[in-house]
Amino acid sequence: MAKENENGQERSEQPSGKRIQDARDKGQVCKSTEVSTCFLFLGTVISFYFYIPSVAEKLGKVMSFYIGNASAWDGSLDSLVAIFHQAVIHLGILVLPILVIFLAIGIASNILQFGFVFSGEPIVPKFSKLNPVTGFKNKFFSLKSLELLVKTIIILIVISWVAYRAIRREVPIFPPLIDCDLPVIVLTFFQSSMHLLWDFLWIFIMVAVADYAFQRWQHTRDLMMTKQEVKEEYKQHEGDPMIRSRIRSIQMHMARRRMMKEVPKADVVITNPTHLAVALKYERGKMVAPVVLAKGAGHLAEKIREIARAGGIPVVEDKPLAQALYKTVEIGDVIPEEWYKAVAEILAYVYRLKAGIR
Repeated sequence: MAKENENGQERSEQPSGKRIQDARDKGQVCKSTEVSTCFLFLGTVISFYFYIPSVAEKLGKVMSFYIGNASAWDGSLDSLVAIFHQAVIHLGILVLPILVIFLAIGIASNILQFGFVFSGEPIVPKFSKLNPVTGFKNKFFSLKSLELLVKTIIILIVISWVAYRAIRREVPIFPPLIDCDLPVIVLTFFQSSMHLLWDFLWIFIMVAVADYAFQRWQHTRDLMMTKQEVKEEYKQHEGDPMIRSRIRSIQMHMARRRMMKEVPKADVVITNPTHLAVALKYERGKMVAPVVLAKGAGHLAEKIREIARAGGIPVVEDKPLAQALYKTVEIGDVIPEEWYKAVAEILAYVYRLKAGIR
């Protein structure tokens, strides 16, 4: 069922590119926290597999160092603070690479979802959000909070089920470790932990894919438009149809006025005889072929004939030629070669007529 806007209009139209871009500029993008969680968990698994063993070894050496040099403490508070400060530095050096990796993974997971988006609008304080009643409703009684609750419960159930099966699978391995050396016990625990992490990783991947598809659908649904919004956006982008029609009308009127000013320069006007009129001009040595100065139908054709008669320009009736030139030749273009002979005969007649008048 399509959503409705605040005016009760149904949002049945897909969001336009402009609406999506406007939402993006405001920081409203399709984002799944489960995708980020999945990438972070993947980083955790990789770090645990490749880096944690070396960290554990180094941490063991650090602990051995401090335990072995416990006698160096002289009992003063300053000496204890110095030892603690040094221990924090050593621990930070060990943990810092993991934190950097996690930070890079968190940034990369967001970039992969929606690219680079820089918008300050999400952090702009809005006093409307300070209403405790509205905040309580949005937090606990909104559709999104219900969706989040259902999703969280499903994820917890699935993870619990996977953990239960994994523990049942690994439990038989541990009793025989009683008679084993410490390195073997540590290695066994490490391998079991890796098996459990890999099982969880597949769950996180499936959850991330499903959640991203859901968030994409929800994001599109939230941006859906009403038919009126589509019309208003089209008007803003293309202009009001009535205004554009008026502009076209003015442009056509101005073009006709310019065309009518060219009619007195014509050598002849070819008619249909009453429905069409085409004004031609030819200057020997300057033009490769006669040029159409003006053309029109109906009332416009009548105006062309009136201007021609007022200026003493011959008006010749030739139905096929008038129709052909009106349909195929634009104003300012030369006539096609196929009509050279017919036009030449008319121009020859006009020139003889002018010569006889003179």
